[in-house]
Amino acid sequence: MFYKPKQAIHTPISRRKFLELGGAGATMLGAGSLAVGLNSTIMSTRVQAASSEEAKWRQYAGSKLVFLSENTPPSFAIRENIQSFYEKTGIEVEILTDDLPVVQQKAGIDLRSGKSDYTLNYVQDKPIGAPFADFYVDLSTMFGDDTLPQDPEGYGDGAWFENFLSACGRFYSEDKIIALPYDAAVACTFYRQDLFEAHTKDFEAEYGYRLEFNEETTWKQVLDIAKFFKAMKEGGADVPYGYAQHQGSFAWTTQLDIQRMMFSHGQWIDFPIDDKLGSKRPGPTNWGDEQSVLMLEKFKELGDASHPDNLANGTLELNTVYQSGNIAMQVQYHEFAASVENPETSVASGGRTAYAPCPKGDADWNLTGGPLVNGTNCGIGGIGINANASEDMQRAAYLFAIWSTSNQIQYDVLAGLGGTPTRKSVLEREDVKAAQQRPTNMPNALTFDAVYNHGIKDPHFVLGPKIPEANEYHSILASETQQMLSGQKSPAETAAAMKEQFDFLNDV
Repeated sequence: MFYKPKQAIHTPISRRKFLELGGAGATMLGAGSLAVGLNSTIMSTRVQAASSEEAKWRQYAGSKLVFLSENTPPSFAIRENIQSFYEKTGIEVEILTDDLPVVQQKAGIDLRSGKSDYTLNYVQDKPIGAPFADFYVDLSTMFGDDTLPQDPEGYGDGAWFENFLSACGRFYSEDKIIALPYDAAVACTFYRQDLFEAHTKDFEAEYGYRLEFNEETTWKQVLDIAKFFKAMKEGGADVPYGYAQHQGSFAWTTQLDIQRMMFSHGQWIDFPIDDKLGSKRPGPTNWGDEQSVLMLEKFKELGDASHPDNLANGTLELNTVYQSGNIAMQVQYHEFAASVENPETSVASGGRTAYAPCPKGDADWNLTGGPLVNGTNCGIGGIGINANASEDMQRAAYLFAIWSTSNQIQYDVLAGLGGTPTRKSVLEREDVKAAQQRPTNMPNALTFDAVYNHGIKDPHFVLGPKIPEANEYHSILASETQQMLSGQKSPAETAAAMKEQFDFLNDV
């Protein structure tokens, strides 16, 4: 979702080039082919329910599909393995990759214009799925179709990690599945265990408890830790700052950053809607209530105690700050463990970093009366099919969707490029079980206990808000909270400004 692998590529094609290639490409393929989209083609051979499994996989041999995806580990792992898909199906797949905001823009134009230049899309839960859900194929209509191959593990909720199918597949309705879970970035805590152990006596003398981190560590204690390291740093000690937030220019991750703290205290959410399904009419926002003002006050305190470049640290930059040894703790997405554990680029590698669930809510900061939880959010990227495509093109794309989200490909992503699996069965492999302890050749597996066994499970998991105006919502929240962190507005003024803008955004 957020990790950008080395040698990321994007293959652009102009409309003029498409017009030059489209007709010629179809001619070269001969009778029975149809050129569509960005040099996509479709050829089909009729199959029956009684046809062999091989025939079902090869019924669209000679076709070409275009897949528009974010530059994430699964996309690059699939690119490395694409020859095996071609050998299995006879279908060529061109994978175009780019940063998520660019993918969102290109996909949105294609979907809303009625075109299908990109037959397959990377459906990131809120930025792409929430605004464009109505433009994707309902994949459940192909589940169990006996003229198509089917994954032996199936596609129900139990095949994926808890909440994953709802995160990227369900929008505004239980009945429709628009995407299959393809990659995952789930928040958890990365902390410098070596530094915590080295300074625990001084910390305990000042704060009255040990300097350690576990699933019971609260956000109030995170603030204590941030203040402790900052004071030592400013006093001349050779230590890093204690903490830094996700700010920078990527509005969605700024929103996710504050959402974790908010939800931890009484499961506070922005709108009174079903958090996993979302709503096209979310109604009046909860921003502006007592709890939201208090949380903004604490978020500002934490910002003031953080690394001095706090406002410039987006997700990628924050991880670089951690890897370079300039902060002792970060709440980060679990796919980044692979880079943190790389001894060639990270001073936090070699057993210095430990992983735990996100911080828990603190009773002193909870005005809601609701439960205190380890608020954990994520980005679950799905793979969906453009509903503008022809029926045969959709069926051919389905073959790629189920192949790319299969156990074997999910395992290859984990083992090869440090990705993060979405199918539960991947964790049942003996080498993956072993990799969750040091020494490991799958460093992201070190996070699996914190993420898969704790954070993504209810009651800790928070997803939304899934609303059609999700991207506008992210931008407003990021802009307002960053103004607050820089001292331009008070927390109360910020909460009031967000309420006014969110209610206007949603026609309240």
